[in-house]
Amino acid sequence: MDKKNNSGRRTSWDAEKTFFSTRARLSNDCWVVDMIGFSSAEKLFMRTFQGMINRNSAQLYLINSDSKEFGPAEKFWIEEYQRQGWVNIAGYLSVDEAIDRFSSHIDGFVAATEDEFWSIHAAAVIAILNNGVVAPDKVGDRLRAKGWRELDNTTGRWGDAISAFTEMVESYRGHLAYPGMALLRPSENLWDFVMQQQIMPLFSRPKQDTWEAVASIMDTYPARHILYGYVSDDTVEEEIAVERASSSGKYLVPTSQVSNLSFHSAVLGQSPLLPVEHQKGKPIQGLDPAQVNVAIAITDGDNLQVPIQQYPTDVFWNSERRGAMPLGWSMGVSLSTLAPGIWEYYRSSAGENDEIVSIMGIAYVHASTLPEPGKYFHATFASMSDMGLSTLWSLDSSLAITDETLWDTLEHAPGREVLQGVVVGYGPSIDKAFRRNTGTPVLVTQNGYSDDAQVLKKRIEEILALDQSKRSPVNFLMSTNWNSSAEDLYNVLKPLEEQGVRFLTPSQALSLMPDIRGIASTTVQVEAPPGMCLPVGPIEQFGSPILSSPTVAEINNPIPLPLEVLVTGQEQSAGGEAFVLAAVVNINVTDLAKDFLNDRVLPVVESYGLSEEFAAYAWMKLGASNIKIGIDLPDTMTDGEILAITSTGIDASACYQDHTIYIDLGGFLSDSRTESPAIQVCVKFLVQTRLLSEPHVINPESVAFDFSLTIGIGDEHGPLVGGVRGKMAGKGSLSLFETTIQQ
Repeated sequence: MDKKNNSGRRTSWDAEKTFFSTRARLSNDCWVVDMIGFSSAEKLFMRTFQGMINRNSAQLYLINSDSKEFGPAEKFWIEEYQRQGWVNIAGYLSVDEAIDRFSSHIDGFVAATEDEFWSIHAAAVIAILNNGVVAPDKVGDRLRAKGWRELDNTTGRWGDAISAFTEMVESYRGHLAYPGMALLRPSENLWDFVMQQQIMPLFSRPKQDTWEAVASIMDTYPARHILYGYVSDDTVEEEIAVERASSSGKYLVPTSQVSNLSFHSAVLGQSPLLPVEHQKGKPIQGLDPAQVNVAIAITDGDNLQVPIQQYPTDVFWNSERRGAMPLGWSMGVSLSTLAPGIWEYYRSSAGENDEIVSIMGIAYVHASTLPEPGKYFHATFASMSDMGLSTLWSLDSSLAITDETLWDTLEHAPGREVLQGVVVGYGPSIDKAFRRNTGTPVLVTQNGYSDDAQVLKKRIEEILALDQSKRSPVNFLMSTNWNSSAEDLYNVLKPLEEQGVRFLTPSQALSLMPDIRGIASTTVQVEAPPGMCLPVGPIEQFGSPILSSPTVAEINNPIPLPLEVLVTGQEQSAGGEAFVLAAVVNINVTDLAKDFLNDRVLPVVESYGLSEEFAAYAWMKLGASNIKIGIDLPDTMTDGEILAITSTGIDASACYQDHTIYIDLGGFLSDSRTESPAIQVCVKFLVQTRLLSEPHVINPESVAFDFSLTIGIGDEHGPLVGGVRGKMAGKGSLSLFETTIQQ
C-alpha cells in the first residue's frame, strides 16, 4: 500500500519514519552564505546554525568555495534548484549578515572547544534541546560580543570522550526526536542535518580504544533506523564496523561529508515521487560469441557524498561525453527520500546509455548479518519500485554462493518482482556469472576495487585474448569513483568497441545472460583432480558471513592434499614371496596454513585492492581430524599384515582389511600465526605374493578427513572471524610404489 507522508510524496513503504524525525518545508526565499576563508570552528558553528534555522523551514544554504571537493557541487545544486524554479535565492550573505538576519530565531549558544572533540558533540545535544547553536573557542567570544546569551559551556567538563558520550546518552537520549545516532567528526559536514533532525552525535573508530563503548551504545538503539555519518577510516575498520552495525539491525547511510542535507531534504522536486524516465533505445541484440560483452558500473554511490557532491561535476554525470557508451551509475536509494530534488535531477536527465543501479539498497549493511534481512530487502525493493530501478548491486559476499540461504530471503521478500537481476561484490569469486534455479541472473565483479580505467582496459583486453570457449558470455567490471571518472572511462574504454567489445548497461547484460549454473555452492558434488581434495557433501558456515561466504567460494576450488604419503620397500623375504613395505605420512603443519593464506586468501584480498592493509591483519587456521588414509594393494599382493606403527605429533593406528591398508590419524591444527612441529607417521606392513617377475604397483592413496577452515582479520574473538567446516576427500596424484620381485 502506498503511504503518503507529510510532504505529500507517496512511497511504497514507511521511508519517512525511517529517515526523519520530521521533514522541513521549503521556504519561499532562501539565503546563501559562502564560507570562503572560514576557520574550522566557524564552519562548525555555521553548520549547527544552519540546522537550527532550517528546523521547520529550510531557508539557509551554505557554500564552501575553499573546498575543491565540495564547493563546485554545492554551488551547482542551489543554482540548479533556481533554474528549475524550485527555490528563490533572496540574496547572498556574509557570516555576520547571516547572524544578524537570523539571530532572533536562536536562543543562544553552547560554548565548546575543538581541543576536546567530545565537548562539541555534547554541546550539539544541549543546543538542540535549548534552541541554540554550537560555538567553539573564538566563535563563542564573537557571539558574546554581539550580545548573544551563553546557554552552557561544555569545555573541560569531561576528561574523555566516553564519559561525555555516556552522560549525554543517559541524560538526553529520550528527549531527542530521532531514535537513531550519527558517528561524526567536528570537521565533517553533516552537522546541519544532525541539528535539524535531533540525532544523537557520537564518534569512534574500531581501531580506537573508545570503539567498544560507542558500539555498545549503538547496539542499544532500535533496529531498522539509520546510522548516519560514517564508521571507519580504512577497510579493516569498515568491515568490523559494518558487521557490528548490521548485527544490531542498524542501517548505515554514509553521509559524514554531505553538506546542506537539512536543505536538500526539503527540496521535493516534482511530487509525487516519480520513477526514472526510461528512454527507448535500440533493441538489444542477442549474444554473439565473437564479441566480448562487458557491463561497467561506477561504485560507491551508497555514500550519498558521491551522487550529491561528486557526480554533478563535469567529469561525471555532467560530462559532455555522458552517453558515449553504456554505463551503470550506482546510487543508494535513500537519495530519493533524503534529497528528492537531486534524485529528480538524475532520474529526469538519464539517457538510454545511463542506468542508475541500486547499490546496497536503502543502506550499507551486511544483509546476511541483519536480524531481519527480509525487512531490509522489502524496503529496498519498495524504494526501487518507486524510483523505477531494476538492478540491485549487493556487496554481501553471501550472494556469490549459488545456494546461499540469503537468496531465499531476498527472492521471497515483498516487492521482489521489481528485481530484474543482481550484481555482486567488490572483487572476484569463483563464478563470473550464474543464473539461480529460480531464474534470477547474477553477475559477479571480475576486478578489484583499486582498478583505474587503464587497468580496466587491460582486463578487457585479456578477456579478448581468450579463446571464445573460455570467455564468460557476459562480464561485469566495476569502476571505483575514487580512482576513475566517467570521463576517463569514456576516453579509455570506448575505443575497445573497434576490437569487438560490446558495452552494455548492467540490466542489459543481466537480461542477455544464458542459463549458467554456478560452481560456488554449499554442497560440492564433483570429485577433486589427482593430488587435490574437495569437500564431500554439505559445507557448514560459521562466524561472520562476510568471511565464511568467500571461504565457501574458495573451498569450491580444489586445494592440495594437506599431507604427503610415500611407500618404500627395502626389505624382502628370502623366498621372494613376502616382503615388507613402509607407508610414511608427512604433514608440514606450519606451512599448511601459511601457504593457504598466501596462495589462496591474500590473492582474493589483493583482487579487492586491499592486500597491504589486510595482509597485516589476516590469518587462517586449518583444523583436520578423523583423518583416514586408504592404500589399496594390487591384485598381485595377496595378503597384508601390520608389523609396526611409529608416530610423531599425532595419534595413529592402522589395520589391514579387504585388501587395503587403512591408516587412521587423530588430528592437527595449522595456524598461520604460529610455528608447529612437523608430523610423521610410519606404518610397516608385510605383503605376500606368488607372482614373481610380475610388476607390483600400488596406486595413489585415498584421503578423507573432517576439516574446519577459519579465516580472521584482527582479533580472534572479534567480529571478523568466520569459516567453514565439513568433510574433505581426495586422491594422490602419483603411484605410491612399484617393484618387480625376482626369485
